Amino acid sequence: MKDIFCLTGGVLGTNTYIVPLANNECFVVDPAVDAERIVEKIASAGLRLTAILLTHGHYDHMESLQELSLLYPQAKIAIHSEDAKSLGKDALLRHYAEFASTGLVQLYAAFQGDFEKKPHLPEADFFLKEGEVFENEWLVLHTPGHTRGCICLYNEKKKQLLSGDTLFYMGWGRTDLEGGDQRALQTSLKRLFDLPSETKVFPGHEQYGFSLAETNASVTRGFLTI
Repeated sequence: MKDIFCLTGGVLGTNTYIVPLANNECFVVDPAVDAERIVEKIASAGLRLTAILLTHGHYDHMESLQELSLLYPQAKIAIHSEDAKSLGKDALLRHYAEFASTGLVQLYAAFQGDFEKKPHLPEADFFLKEGEVFENEWLVLHTPGHTRGCICLYNEKKKQLLSGDTLFYMGWGRTDLEGGDQRALQTSLKRLFDLPSETKVFPGHEQYGFSLAETNASVTRGFLTI
């Protein structure tokens, strides 16, 4: 089976992952880059897209969700129920209002064209739930803190962790936006660091493929001791 593919792009340099499954199927995590890039990579790898999973409900992790869902109507969309309001008919207005109200002027301006072009975002087809195993491989971990509905996906056999914006290389997700909770994030990070230290991490931004051991000490010193 092929390994995880990473494509980086979008306004905030978000990592989009294409994760191969058995029988040449795959799922996409956080479609932020141009849909054409995702389509090309899936085709060149000889894969079939069956699902689109969102680690949380921030718009920079779903910039190309609408286009991708139209290109692959058979692909089921999933998110945690706590972030479900980030999808659906009125979701774009909520994203737009959040950027404006929190003073994120640069984001507000950068995403404005998207909001004007897209009438709505698709609804979720199903919800990702704590403790469930997606496609018999990926354990869903509910890791609130960055948002209420943040999730990570852990493959025990391969020792791989898709961490979204919960954990970065030498860092962690911000907690000052709607749904953010510093104490909840600390609890979530401690939970992740209980996984095997050799686990490879694939976060929502910046460097990927590092081990939990590489970032544990930095995060513990900088955040978990607050």
